[in-house]
Amino acid sequence: MTPRPEPPASAAPLPPAWEPRLQAALPAYGYPLPPGAAGAAARRRMAAFLQAIVAAQARVRLLGSLDPETLVRRHLGESLYLGALRPLAHQRLVDVGSGAGFPGLALALGWPGLTTTLVESNHKKAAFLRATVAALGLAAQVQVWEGFLERRPRGAERGPLAEAELVTVRALERMEQLPAWLGRWLAPETQVALWTTRAQAQAWRQQYPGWRWGEFYPLPGARERGILLAVAVPRET
Repeated sequence: MTPRPEPPASAAPLPPAWEPRLQAALPAYGYPLPPGAAGAAARRRMAAFLQAIVAAQARVRLLGSLDPETLVRRHLGESLYLGALRPLAHQRLVDVGSGAGFPGLALALGWPGLTTTLVESNHKKAAFLRATVAALGLAAQVQVWEGFLERRPRGAERGPLAEAELVTVRALERMEQLPAWLGRWLAPETQVALWTTRAQAQAWRQQYPGWRWGEFYPLPGARERGILLAVAVPRET
């Protein structure tokens, strides 16, 4: 019997079956994909986004785990869950510390009416975001702003947050210090959504009473992780 030839060592593994996973998982996060052609297009774009992360991981470490279920549920699903908590339509959204694109790019895919700015200080991650935005055909809807925001604004400067109506933050270094400086950049009544823990949410309520803290909503399947909604009260510069 002639032995079956082995595949070449350089052959890339087949990508996971993203679209069936998306179809099965996302309704649990309050995001049932729309029916028909619109749903198919949304699945294809989300699948392409997740596969872009997998492909880029060898060049720049975007996430700790590339497990397909973790990508679909922990990252994409938990990002989209914001839409189950508040209306998302045509707001100007700024995502601070976008990294691999969660939640900002995920939300832009889920709600094409959003005008989205992804703020990322790491050059390699910002380059990944720019390339992915272009590949997904989102350049008219999504821009990438590369830089730091923690320093105090100069005068009336507001940078990428100047016209933000909704600000999202999911994972940022020194996240516990976020309320100490973020409000300096925001206009009055700017809505903020923070992916955090119940304990951190309680600590912020005590340490930063100047903020108008809203509800803490546990993420599906989680008890201690959730989304905290708030309104920042800008501090004097």
